[in-house]
Amino acid sequence: MAQPLRWCLPFLLVSLLSACSTDGREAANLPPPTGHFEGPITYQGTELRATLDLREIKPGQLQGEVRLADRQGLSLPVQQITYQHPRLTVRWATGAASDFVINLTREGDFLKGKFTADSTEAEILMVRRGDAEPLPYLEQALPVRIGGRMLPATVLMPDDTLRVHPAVVLLQNAPQRTPLAVQILTDLLARRGVVVMLVAGRPATAAASVSPDSLAADVLAAARALKRVAGVDTTQIGLVGSGSGATALALAAGKDDKENSLIKYVVALGAPGTSNAARVTELIDRQLRQQDASAADRRLVTLTRAQLEQYVRREGRGDTTKLHRNLRKIALQPWAATTGLPTRVPSKAELEQPKWQELVFDPRAVWEQVRIPVLLLYGGADTTLNVQASADRLRGNAGRRRGSVVRIYAGADQQLLLPAGTQNGKWQWPRPVPDYVDDLTAWLRERLER
Repeated sequence: MAQPLRWCLPFLLVSLLSACSTDGREAANLPPPTGHFEGPITYQGTELRATLDLREIKPGQLQGEVRLADRQGLSLPVQQITYQHPRLTVRWATGAASDFVINLTREGDFLKGKFTADSTEAEILMVRRGDAEPLPYLEQALPVRIGGRMLPATVLMPDDTLRVHPAVVLLQNAPQRTPLAVQILTDLLARRGVVVMLVAGRPATAAASVSPDSLAADVLAAARALKRVAGVDTTQIGLVGSGSGATALALAAGKDDKENSLIKYVVALGAPGTSNAARVTELIDRQLRQQDASAADRRLVTLTRAQLEQYVRREGRGDTTKLHRNLRKIALQPWAATTGLPTRVPSKAELEQPKWQELVFDPRAVWEQVRIPVLLLYGGADTTLNVQASADRLRGNAGRRRGSVVRIYAGADQQLLLPAGTQNGKWQWPRPVPDYVDDLTAWLRERLER
């Protein structure tokens, strides 16, 4: 559990003076807190120095970012800030099961409160040290028209004196659920002189998922719109994305190569290299282990999923006797719902449904069509896919040009972070892989200097 902070005497005196000099009505009329704040985040006796920059960009609307000491100079832009005196709430949608939230109370020039993430609850004490550092890039909405609809997009333009800048289209897998790694990467690129167009992925519905082809069409339309933005170097436009959205980037790059070669490179974090069927089978096996299913039961599920995959690939042809028998047997088990298997063999007509075609979709065939340099980065401890199998299947196929790189960072998770935990009796905060930022920027620099 988090250890309470021992507030120092000067802080208590400042708080008392502030309380004496400001009545309730005056406090209610105070403007939101702005400026550059510094202080420790404390958990299990370990401190992590942090800064918080807050700016009021419109009356009552705050913008800001957090920086943590010894994190390679990376910033984490805040997605949502709300202030109702004296409460300040800072929130990030992480793309995982729980969000990161900082709840602070304003007391004069001090902000104190808690940082929560999963089961971790840490104490924060920050003091204002001056004006907020200016954000080195401008942000503006730039919707992209695709057919009869508008695709939401945002452009981050470096606020410097350069005439033109390299640019990227960065695909968010789903609206409001951008992984932390992508949020950090967005800010990193914009701070280093790259124009970033953020494209929100189409949300899946209860009736259907979003196909890679649809996302690829969105990405290409965004790239064409980005080409027309003043200040963009049209000879240096790349694509960036993560997870399942990486396959859409490969499709877009492959199609673009056959049209006008607008796209010059692709950067993907955690790109799957195996079929959906293989990834789901591994995930289900882990879940069955957690439910104490026997080894024989797990083998039966794996075999049945392989039979179903083969049936789909054969487009409903062949003997289905064994598949039918195994599906019926599994349907009677208490863990049947976990397997995601149907209770009967799908008909040939049902195999036309997107969910069955997506089951056997193999991303390696898509990456083989990409003829521009590719950088594929993986966290070795990413549990959302078989990292080694994906890297092995895409290595030598993706890009097929000098300069393509596939790299795995041992111990890193899906976000390319080394996880938090206690080591040698001392709490360690989550942190980016030491070589990640240097590897990425060096690779991009080589692309952009050509």
